[in-house]
Amino acid sequence: MASKGLSLAWRVVKILALGVILLELVSFAAISVSNYLLYGSIREGSRVRYDPWALYLNVQGVRPTAHNPPAPLPGRIHRIWLFGGSTVRGATPHDDRTIPSFLAQELNRDHSRIPAVVTNYGEDSFNALLEIKYLQKVLIETPDAPQVIVFYDGANDCTYFAQYQTPDAHHGYRRVRALIEGYHRSFWGLLKPLTAAFYASFTKEGFDKSRSLMVPLNPDSPLVQSFCNAARTRYDFVQRQAAALGARFLVVFQPLWWVETGDVSPALREYEDTYMFRGKHLEIFRQNIRVLYQALSQALQEKPYFHNFQNILCSRTEPVYQPDGVHLKDAGRRLAARHLGRLLYESLSPEQAGTALPPTGGQADTSGH
Repeated sequence: MASKGLSLAWRVVKILALGVILLELVSFAAISVSNYLLYGSIREGSRVRYDPWALYLNVQGVRPTAHNPPAPLPGRIHRIWLFGGSTVRGATPHDDRTIPSFLAQELNRDHSRIPAVVTNYGEDSFNALLEIKYLQKVLIETPDAPQVIVFYDGANDCTYFAQYQTPDAHHGYRRVRALIEGYHRSFWGLLKPLTAAFYASFTKEGFDKSRSLMVPLNPDSPLVQSFCNAARTRYDFVQRQAAALGARFLVVFQPLWWVETGDVSPALREYEDTYMFRGKHLEIFRQNIRVLYQALSQALQEKPYFHNFQNILCSRTEPVYQPDGVHLKDAGRRLAARHLGRLLYESLSPEQAGTALPPTGGQADTSGH
């Protein structure tokens, strides 16, 4: 009788283990396929290395920016630092076709002005939380302070909050937190490798991502309000830090196909509908991004550093978005850089090289002009 009980127990254990393995394999396949459809690779993001300041950084380092002046005189240049996710780093194999490169081209077009040196500090999957950490690292390790610090945000901030539903969300949030807290979190934390493996599993990642696809967010909920309050507090801190350096700080909310409210050519919109990722299973996710984007914009609209680029691409005459509705084609990156250049160009006078730039006003611009 005892042997039958042990045999049955062993069979149950094997079935449960097989179920866990199958669930992990199914989650792996689903996430890998979705990554391939969205990013053209089964892996999300690029190859990275651990960094004690920024959590992780691209193994290839800072991406080169084209169109910077070859050898500007020290103290007679405008240093502009751009932080952001993959839209800043550039979803393109060409270094000279990123937003920072197009911006440098715009700002250095008039050779009578003090040249601008633009640095591309974009990192795949970064949101504002990780950008602030990266900014601290750069300020410590770079002897010359910038005249302008730009955070080009919106997509990753909304995406990771929708996935993890905490103001502290960022890429890899669950896995990193488990590594730090898991040991003392429960009795099972004694088995550190297994605990870390559970929180790093495809099953757990699939659960988090499924929640962002199936659970709609209420813009008036305390959770969303805490997200907005945290973002405002963090940006205010960077503003104070930039002012102490004699630099100007800008937060630019990037254009996203999913949140546009301006008028777009009907024929062009109809064509874009044919290649954009769509489907009923994505509708709640898209609505969540719209809710969070709008909530953040409203929370920041009175800040002097905030500028909303939500509708700047609505006047387009050709497709500018890649199929995910976030990353841009060459034409879109050029247009975004042109608008950013207009935001900066009039402030870059010879008298202000090496000094803070005057404010241009902080009202959110949703007109698309």
